[in-house]
Amino acid sequence: MLAFLSMAFLIYGVMHIYALSKVWLAFPHSLGLSLALALWGLVMTISPLIIWQLAKQNWHSATAVTSWVTYIWMGLLFLFCCIALLFDFGHALATLLGFKWPLHESMAFRTVGLLALAMLGYGFVEARQIQVEEIKITTPKLSSTIGRVTIAQISDLHLGVMLGDEFLERVIAKLREIQPDIVVATGDIVDGQGDNLNELAQHFLTIKPSKGAYAVIGNHEVYAGLENSLRFLRSAGFTVLRGESAAAGGIILVGIDDPSAGALGQEARVDTKKALASVTKGDFIVLLKHQPVVDRETPFDLQLSGHIHGGQIFPFGLLTRLIYGVRTGLTQLADGRWLYVSRGAGTWGPPIRIFAAPEITLVTIESENK
Repeated sequence: MLAFLSMAFLIYGVMHIYALSKVWLAFPHSLGLSLALALWGLVMTISPLIIWQLAKQNWHSATAVTSWVTYIWMGLLFLFCCIALLFDFGHALATLLGFKWPLHESMAFRTVGLLALAMLGYGFVEARQIQVEEIKITTPKLSSTIGRVTIAQISDLHLGVMLGDEFLERVIAKLREIQPDIVVATGDIVDGQGDNLNELAQHFLTIKPSKGAYAVIGNHEVYAGLENSLRFLRSAGFTVLRGESAAAGGIILVGIDDPSAGALGQEARVDTKKALASVTKGDFIVLLKHQPVVDRETPFDLQLSGHIHGGQIFPFGLLTRLIYGVRTGLTQLADGRWLYVSRGAGTWGPPIRIFAAPEITLVTIESENK
């Protein structure tokens, strides 16, 4: 974890140096500008640590304001660096081919800045357009007397200082609209800012899925404090499956903890053997697992996961696919089993999504024998 954080802050610092050097080149040089850029770069590079300290002190208002400033800047910085790198590549290519680059430093900076702001605005709007993705799976394992069962999957809401009542009400409104038999939450429902989430739990109690609501923990439930997160999920009406199974609507739901709990010294219940002890070959098994990692030894018919946000901001989706070896959406595995990876409904860090719209998934499992 320390090595990861060190690398993350190193990269973030380099991004600041690159972007702020563009500011330096675009404006008349002065001591005042140098000091201002250096101070801004230093403060914003360490601002995630400042948020963490403010949250530890339970200074909610200060945490909220600092979070919004920090993460909007983070999103703008990322977009600016991506676009500026493309411009630098174009400039280098033009020079190599003997063409004159039409933009001087000041004009290039303003163009890149306006494009980054435009993309930031687009991403802010897209992050609020929750879509319902529908998939259907037919199986002989579901009794013809039951016919079908519907599951709404919510994932990666990241409820906390930046996403609260207004956002959650949009999620709940979608759930009321589709009226699933079962609601499952596949992790990162809460964020790691240490907020008091008791009031938000009441929103979930306004929906009453006929076959129940179930949840598993993700890495952010651990970061937010595992006991607090479990208390929140249970008070919101979820049955939390921690290496456990539950029969609901003619199918079997199996849930395991995210392994981050074990990495941070908590008990991580990731063994499915006990949970599957009473399951027969004829049961349709839905595995709830936060990270989209497939275990060949774990029997299931459909795995529901989240975690990767569909990349959240293009082109991160290409990176997550490279790391996890899976794409978002529905995939039939080589052995005939199914994996569905949700883009999630919330955001982590920058409150934007670009080409990775937020989603709630409606899964319909139908009997082949009806």
